[in-house]
Formats: sequence, structure tokens, C-alpha cells
Amino acid sequence: MMQRRRQIAPVQQGQADEQQVSRVWLAADYHFPSTYSCRIPMSSMNSASVMPAPGPATVRLALLRTGIELFGRDRVRDELLPILRSAGVRIRPPERVTISQQRIRGYKWSEDRQKRETIQESIIVREMAHARGPMTVFLQVPQESEQMMRPLLRAIGYWGQSSSLASCLGVTNTPPVPGECATPLALLDGTLPLRPFFTCLVTEFRSDQLEWDDIVPGDGTPRTQALRLDVYIWPMIMDYRHGTDKLLVRAPLLEGVQ
Repeated sequence: MMQRRRQIAPVQQGQADEQQVSRVWLAADYHFPSTYSCRIPMSSMNSASVMPAPGPATVRLALLRTGIELFGRDRVRDELLPILRSAGVRIRPPERVTISQQRIRGYKWSEDRQKRETIQESIIVREMAHARGPMTVFLQVPQESEQMMRPLLRAIGYWGQSSSLASCLGVTNTPPVPGECATPLALLDGTLPLRPFFTCLVTEFRSDQLEWDDIVPGDGTPRTQALRLDVYIWPMIMDYRHGTDKLLVRAPLLEGVQ
């Protein structure tokens, strides 16, 4: 357990212990105007399960993608990536989230033996979420980067899938409240009793020293494992269930969360 905590701490907590670097917390609230789907890693594409909000790696990658649209690839590679790879990221889920299974049409491109492109159609099952109340992303960055990060956070239009639309309601200087954000299981005090919180795998950057080629490998660059899997506890408990449909309600984690 102690070894696992050492592996998680550099990315989950950023580099808050760096001396002579003043860091600030930015809190960005997001409204989901319709259903959205943030797939749980390792779940089947044909029967995908979802989490109530995006995980930390999804947040970092979405900010990198939006940064390219706003600032260009070179500036993101040279200036933004060093900030985001070591930033502290916390996600507070919406107040209430309903998750239901939906059947949707799935399409797959393929080539036959004559190199002709065809489209294969099938019915797939995918969970979809619908939120009540905003989701909040907390980002801890160097103070001198705040003016760059504010428009970046406001420009996010979706999380994960492009159909998972989101709009930023505002960005403030607000730190996260302990126990209100998703937390790695390894950082919880194992001696404390837990309520049946929503638990799932999420992805996170494997290191706070990732290089650009680790995330966006170029031609001839060997692919590396940029992400790792962690078990996260979400501060949400099931309030109601009917078959495969469920209602999650936000409830604070126990004290002692780091």
C-alpha cells in the first residue's frame, strides 16, 4: 500500500512540495445540457459502463486538445504540457447523476478483399449519464500560469466523447473541499469504515514528467504507455435503482482523505 501511494502521489498531488513556486487552485464549473458518456476504462465498447464524471487523464487530455485549438501545437508542447502534466487535478461530480442503459446504432469501417470500404452496422448497449447540478474541475497550477489557464478552462466544449457536450459556467480561485472529490483508493485510510460509494477504474498520467512524444507519438517514435489505471472512489452513493438504471447522489467521503 505504501509503495502504491508513492506511485500515485507525484501526479495526484502535483508538485505542491516544490519550493519557491507559488501555486493557485482554479475551480471551473461545467453544466451538462444533455446526456453524456465517460466510459470506464477496460469496459467493452459494445456494452460500455460509464462513470459520473471524467477522470483526471480525460481532464488533462481535453485541456491539451483545447489548448492546441487556442494556442497552437508548438505552444502547447513547449509551455502547456509541462504545466498540465504536473498540475493537481480534482473532480467534484454533479449533485445528482442518473445512469441508464441505452441501445444505440454502432458503425464500423472495414475493407473487403478487393480493398473496397464498407460500413458494418450493429446495435450496441451503452450507459448514458444525466446530471443535475454542475461538475467542478479543480486545477492547481503555478500562479504565473493562471491567465493562460482561465480561457483554456472556459473553452472546453465536451468531455471525452464529442457528443458529451458541456459548457463552462465560470472559473474562480477556489480550493477543493476535502472529501468532495473523487479520490484514489490507495490514498484512503484503510482503517476507516466506508459507505457504498461508487467505485471504478480511471486513467491517469503515469508520470508528471511525460514528454510530448509519450502522448502524441510521431512517425518512427516507439509508442510508450502514457497512462496508468487507478481505482477511484467517487463521493456518490446509490439512492435508487430500477433494473440496470440507477440514481447516484453526492455524499462526502469520510475525513482523512488526502
